[in-house]
Amino acid sequence: MISLHISPKILRWAADQRGLSLDALADLLGPPSKHEDFLAGNLSIAQTETLAKKTHIPFGYFFLDHPPEIAARTIPDLRQTANPEPLSIDFNEVFDDILRKQQWYLEYLQDQNVSKLDFVGKFSFNAGLPVEEIAEDIKQILGLTDYERQQCQDYSKFYALLSEKAESIGILVFKNGVVKSSSRRGLSVKEFRGFAIADSYAPVIFINGKDSKTAWIFTLAHELAHIWLGESGVSDLPDKRQVGYNNLEAYCNRIAAEFLTPKQQFLAAWEHAVAPQFEALSKIFKVSKLVIARRALDLGKIDRATYQTVAASSNQQISSGDGDAYLNVPIRNSKKLTHAIVTAAMSNGMLLREAASLLNVKTETVMELSKRLGIR
Repeated sequence: MISLHISPKILRWAADQRGLSLDALADLLGPPSKHEDFLAGNLSIAQTETLAKKTHIPFGYFFLDHPPEIAARTIPDLRQTANPEPLSIDFNEVFDDILRKQQWYLEYLQDQNVSKLDFVGKFSFNAGLPVEEIAEDIKQILGLTDYERQQCQDYSKFYALLSEKAESIGILVFKNGVVKSSSRRGLSVKEFRGFAIADSYAPVIFINGKDSKTAWIFTLAHELAHIWLGESGVSDLPDKRQVGYNNLEAYCNRIAAEFLTPKQQFLAAWEHAVAPQFEALSKIFKVSKLVIARRALDLGKIDRATYQTVAASSNQQISSGDGDAYLNVPIRNSKKLTHAIVTAAMSNGMLLREAASLLNVKTETVMELSKRLGIR
């Protein structure tokens, strides 16, 4: 068997790209008894091919002496978890895929001579305006009413309402828990929860669908704040009292909290609810008990110990992402964008295979989507 020598630097880089330790990377190839050879860089051709396949790193990269220089992504990394791991290949593929979709949509909009969206960057982070003013503007532009919120039966319905409102004013909202359409490549919630691209014509919000359903709502509100401030970025939304917490992220969190749980309404509901108020207010505002506890802490209604107790007992189950594939495709790819792509394909504005490639599906799926969306 031919043995290859792979640079330990390349192995460490490959592990970082997948968000793994070297031992975890070695586990991809076999039992722990082989780890010593792996860590020394002694791999067979078959092992190297397996490693390339499982890490989604080109085979040839493993023969380099030093990690390749990969072009930096254009989105600011605003994650504030202490010592966050480098953004992985999975994130980069997702981000590049979203940029490809956005670029197509921008060209699509140019043909329609659309105007800029004046709410993108409407407020400046440096202006230090009260979060109430920005949150209220978001609510008014979205056209969200308290009645509509109360009509939502659960968190999923409220998230769907918010995302539909956002798309109705021109924001492309993507929610996906995997890389493109690969069920074997789930996204890591520990790595990121969402990101926003504050483009004046085609703003984008991406929600990590692997997160809990209750978390989707706060992430969406947080990314809306980014759009209104004209600040692109990738977020992980940690507790704001962590060391080194970014002021922009704290500001977006405060806007999101005010948008979802307006201060005056929250205080009135808190006073009238039977203690403990977390369950009652969670149902009123359609957000998690953790968000309610965070808001109560910030408004001086509970102490830090009580908040930590709620946080410790909070059961935020990760979403499975199961369901009707034809319903999931528009959610993964933005309903607004999906409709535009399928319409273009059915009107001979683009090839079916190009539409399928943009949506990461088969051509047959595009045809079926056209029927379900009523596009001829």
